[in-house]
Amino acid sequence: MESTSISNGYRAEQPSKSENLIRSSSLTTDQYLRSSQSDDRSDGRSLRRPFAYETYSHPAEMPTSTIVGNSSSVSTDPHTSIEEMFRDRNMAIRYRFFNRLDPRGSRLAMPDHVVPSDFYSVLPLDDFKDESGKQGSIVTIFSVWNTMMGSSLLAMPWAVQQAGLALGIFLILAVGALSLYTAYRIVQSPVGLTLGVDSLAADLPDVCRYFWGSVGDVLSVFFSVVVLLGGIVVYWVLMSNFLYYTGNVIHEAMQPNSTTIPILENRTFTCDVYCPSVPKYHEELDDVVNYFGNLSSGLINRDFFTFDNLWKLQGSVPIYLAIVTLPLLSFKSATFFTKFNMFGTISVVYLMSFVASKAHDCGINVSFTDANSEHFAELFRWRFPALTGTLTLSYFLHNVVLTILRNQKHPENNARDLSIGYSLAAFTYVFTGSVFFLLFPTIRTCISDNFLNNFGSGDAMSATARLFLLFQMMTVLPLLAYLLRAQFFYATLGTIYPGMGYVLLLNIAVLSLAVSIAIFYPHVGSIIRFVGSFSGLVYIFALPCTIHLKRLHMRGTLTRFHIAIHCIIIFLGAANFFTQFFL
Repeated sequence: MESTSISNGYRAEQPSKSENLIRSSSLTTDQYLRSSQSDDRSDGRSLRRPFAYETYSHPAEMPTSTIVGNSSSVSTDPHTSIEEMFRDRNMAIRYRFFNRLDPRGSRLAMPDHVVPSDFYSVLPLDDFKDESGKQGSIVTIFSVWNTMMGSSLLAMPWAVQQAGLALGIFLILAVGALSLYTAYRIVQSPVGLTLGVDSLAADLPDVCRYFWGSVGDVLSVFFSVVVLLGGIVVYWVLMSNFLYYTGNVIHEAMQPNSTTIPILENRTFTCDVYCPSVPKYHEELDDVVNYFGNLSSGLINRDFFTFDNLWKLQGSVPIYLAIVTLPLLSFKSATFFTKFNMFGTISVVYLMSFVASKAHDCGINVSFTDANSEHFAELFRWRFPALTGTLTLSYFLHNVVLTILRNQKHPENNARDLSIGYSLAAFTYVFTGSVFFLLFPTIRTCISDNFLNNFGSGDAMSATARLFLLFQMMTVLPLLAYLLRAQFFYATLGTIYPGMGYVLLLNIAVLSLAVSIAIFYPHVGSIIRFVGSFSGLVYIFALPCTIHLKRLHMRGTLTRFHIAIHCIIIFLGAANFFTQFFL
């Protein structure tokens, strides 16, 4: 039988016995790997595999030369027991084996706890990969850009207004450059380390575990879960908002004397921008408390069943949304929802087109000299930490950057592709934030932390944007919930799916938190800046810098200059977080 070449220089033959083993769904990974040692050809020659897996009845039987010879994958710490070496060596073999599985086939697949890179791909389709399952630079660049594009884009004009136009543009570029540097440090972090896994398959928790043991592993997982939980909360607030205003448009259109449909058709108001009222928080809270306080008695009274009472943004709408989405979050696998990843790119392009269209309709309305004009725009404001806190979530890629670049066809281009991806993200944020800031036709303090709220129900483009974003976010939410569930359960129970009961309990707890915040504190900008600055302190500023310093120390090349520069970066991250409490 004709043999096929393997990338590492081995040759693999495929006799019928091996094919039967692969097709057997009852075989575990260990059974399949061990079976390769007992497979013999009819002519007496042993079957060669692209991996080596010796079996020993006890770790003590493992030859010392084997342990030393595999030092690239097994820790050489003198305090490490032989059982740990044996376990780490087998784990390294498994990861190398998973890395060589047929990416197009389903007979053998990576374990569930290894998050596939398709979750972050802008085009998760096999047609855009070569025969080895690798992707080119174009797909990698847009995957980096698409992953960073999220809910913070809607808050960017508000964040720029908080900092002032000139300082805002500068901070978008500066924080982007700093985030790019620390992200690249994470990309370089597994190189040359004696991890328990192949460096190509390593993730940031593996690196943290190498340097700080279980404490580093728990720390990295905890803050990754915080980011995912914060993302779910932000998505929930926005989805409730989109559902509420979409329902209002439908309700108004159904009324006998509705003016909504003529406005939508004739574009009566091409620049229908207004200043939404923002009540004081205690007034907002009193209104919510009164609504739920009167709910029990109001259900008895038929007068309660009006549209305004049954369709309330800070009341019933977030609860309706929870009832609809709970089944979507409970799927055992979220692979189906990755097919909609491209809608994220479409939504970003639509929002940029929306802003450009409004700039054409409204024109540029800005004055930098007349402080009494309603068009007066400040170039600098002391509330700029609101922007830096938002940007640390906007540029947050650090917990998945290794996963995204894992399928890079040319790893030597990682630095270039990562830089281009961050440059595209910075351009998108600068364009959306600054152009909307310049076109806004009234006082800048009216800019909402969700800029779609500055447009009325009769605006056709904003109504379309809300409906489209509602659908797009409902396809992303199950992915966020799956990633949170996988990391949480694997860290606590050792499995990503302990059963439907556990999954339902976790989903109900997460949705309860999201619904509560959507009802009692639906302020997207504040949620984004707190979540971003808190998680960014660890993932963007602290972890990449400390890992880089430890790597330099191991090489003997650590200098005072390195320590000073990276301590300043960590200090900036800490200052960014603590200043959020003074805004």
